[in-house]
Parts: sequence; structure tokens; C-alpha cells
Amino acid sequence: MVYEFDSEIKMLDGKMKWKVVYFPYSVREIFNTNGKVPIQIIVDGHEFDHTLLPSKKGHYFVYNEFIRRAVHKELGDKIHVIVKKCEKNRNIVLPDYITKKLEDHHILNTFLIQPDYIKREQINYIEIAKKEETKINRTLALINKLKDK
Repeated sequence: MVYEFDSEIKMLDGKMKWKVVYFPYSVREIFNTNGKVPIQIIVDGHEFDHTLLPSKKGHYFVYNEFIRRAVHKELGDKIHVIVKKCEKNRNIVLPDYITKKLEDHHILNTFLIQPDYIKREQINYIEIAKKEETKINRTLALINKLKDK
């Protein structure tokens, strides 16, 4: 089934400083869960694989940099969204250069045991960097963060 709606880009309440889009329907009634739901979305005509995540205010998906760059809208703007549950298994693709760095620092397993949505966000944050130097710095920052765990 497909769900279509217009929504405002908002800030997520709490410690995660994410821009999000709230799903205006009951995930419990539609998908028979209160947990996360893998979805495919079309935002203003652009397709993405994503995940609905639970919160006190209802389920949401993160309005990440990949979506922002495609649709060119910011916090407070309205977007048109089409959501469909993703039935296929989605694997996280860890780029070789990140895998090598994590292995070199003996923290690949620390990275891999994190929830998929966190791993995906960390990889995306590195990958969206335009400059190679920024990618290196972000990879090192991830390594330092994982060492602290």
C-alpha cells in the first residue's frame, strides 16, 4: 500500500539534532509494529530507500543531506512525500576505504554492532563530503568516537 502526504521539515526533539519528516499515519495500525519500518520514499519526485523510526511524537524519517541536496528545501519548508513499505532486504554497503580504516584501528566490530540506521547515517555523513580531505577527517572522527565506546 502507498501513503501520500504533504509535511513540514521539522527538528527532532531530544539529543539527536536531526531534521525529520513525521509520518502522519499510525504505524501500529498500518504495519502492525511500534518499531522501525524499512520504507521506500519519493520526496518531491526523488526516490530514496529509508526507514521510519519511532519517537514520542510518532514515526518519522530523517531528512538527510542526500534528500536535501535533491529537493533543495530546508527546515520549515513543506515537501510532498509518497511512502511504501520496503519488502526487500536492504544491506548496508560499507565502502572499502572506511572498512580498511576501521580494521586498521581494530574497531570494525564496534562499528558493525551499531543499529543499521546509525551505521547508515555515519557512512552517509562521510560520503556526502565533497573534498577528500573532509572524508578523511570525518572517517578519523568516526574512529575516535567508536574508540570511546
